[in-house]
Amino acid sequence: MKNLLLLLFSFPLLSFGQGWTYDEGSAVDGKYKTSSVVGKGSNFSYTKPVLVINKLNGEQLNFYISGGGFFQEKTDIGVLWVFDNEPDAIYLTNDWSISDDGNILFFSEFNNPDGLEKLKPVDIIEKLILANMVTVSINDIYGSNDIVFSLSGSKKAINFVLPKEQRDKLIASAKKSREATKNWKEKKNSLKNNKFL
Repeated sequence: MKNLLLLLFSFPLLSFGQGWTYDEGSAVDGKYKTSSVVGKGSNFSYTKPVLVINKLNGEQLNFYISGGGFFQEKTDIGVLWVFDNEPDAIYLTNDWSISDDGNILFFSEFNNPDGLEKLKPVDIIEKLILANMVTVSINDIYGSNDIVFSLSGSKKAINFVLPKEQRDKLIASAKKSREATKNWKEKKNSLKNNKFL
């Protein structure tokens, strides 16, 4: 699947707005839709990373950064996200995977500054619509890259890949999952505390 994403990303994209691009077409595995924006990185070797949201029909949503660095397992990779409309909130990527060539970092889960339950990619994607800019800091034992992505035009680009109705369903599902996890943890702690009474 990740190799297919690399192939899809190499196709030329149609442009609209200020920096956001979108594309749709067919691949061996079916039809796909992709939206992306080029950012500005602080690492001289990786100054034009790309934030990508894409979906292959029948498959899960893919959310990743390409060209933000060369990534390897066991190098203490940390990814922090700060949105300009939430300057005091830092979102940390807890769960990620790396493409075979080390050029793409895929995101699966994020911390929740408002609680212990984890956020899904759709939660962060929704924030891309609400903010004007996001700064992403990618760090590992070899260095760091602070990347700024403009979010101007993001709503149209994101709606192209994931319409609001679909997004709302995914957000509701993620919220329900967080609430179930929270309730389970509270019940577990209550039983544990009652055991020692």
